[in-house]
Amino acid sequence: MAARVLAILLTLGLSSLATAQLPPLGGSQDPKPAPGLPPLGALADQKPGPKSPGSALSVDTANADLIQARVANQEKRYADAETLMLHDTALRPHMPYLWLELGQAQLGQKKYPEAEASFNSALAGGESSAPKQAPAAFYQEGKGTVAHVAVSSAAPSKGIDTHEVQGSAYSGLGEIYVRLNKIPEAKEAFDKAAAANPASAGFYYRNEAIVFLQTGHAPEQVEAADKAIAADPTRGSLYFFKGQGLAAQSSIDPKTQKLVMPPGCADALQKYLQLEPTGPYAADAKGMLAAAGIAPKPAAK
Repeated sequence: MAARVLAILLTLGLSSLATAQLPPLGGSQDPKPAPGLPPLGALADQKPGPKSPGSALSVDTANADLIQARVANQEKRYADAETLMLHDTALRPHMPYLWLELGQAQLGQKKYPEAEASFNSALAGGESSAPKQAPAAFYQEGKGTVAHVAVSSAAPSKGIDTHEVQGSAYSGLGEIYVRLNKIPEAKEAFDKAAAANPASAGFYYRNEAIVFLQTGHAPEQVEAADKAIAADPTRGSLYFFKGQGLAAQSSIDPKTQKLVMPPGCADALQKYLQLEPTGPYAADAKGMLAAAGIAPKPAAK
């Protein structure tokens, strides 16, 4: 039955079922920009410094390298970003943003064990690859004293948002666990991301819904979309992700050959169309409703 439902939806040309229209996690198709990690304090036009083995890495150079790695990740040059961040995390292991960017590069290459280690290093302030220190240890930057970053009660360093670091790291771990089909661990990681950085809870749960959609976990997709809607009910795409996940669990009326949608499915799709009548998923939402014999409601004025 599930295969027949999928076949019907695919015949309607619903490319989102194959994720062709899905934005990347935090992508630009969503009307609200996703929160980005701030640089460590560098200016955008700073040039990366020398990379000779064993050389000291200044904060300014680390900042410039971080910007380069982010551009490389955005352009899907994951190997380039990984090479740069492997170098920098070895020289400055207590800068969590470097570990986060390294984890994203490794995740993009499906290097899941390596990415998991990098995100955990961001959470631990680099403890996994650096000499052990006392939980609230301090180290010298050359420009003042900066606190060691950790999930523990250690004082946060100036300019580092530990809430965002933890939220991003847990969100990255959540995606890894989904890809590895570790569903309970994935849910727990995304919940930890939302708890660590409540201001971005809707963003993290949105990402969770997208990853579950991409991997064909429809019930988990709906659950994540519901959490995202609870955190940010004004974001239209969240209702589409919920409706699409429910539509994938539809049955077929043997007499009419129309979809019989689960409760809440049509309402979610209608809500999306009311919020974003010309949005990127509008055609797909209308197609799913049509397959069930339901006319779209007019957009709210």
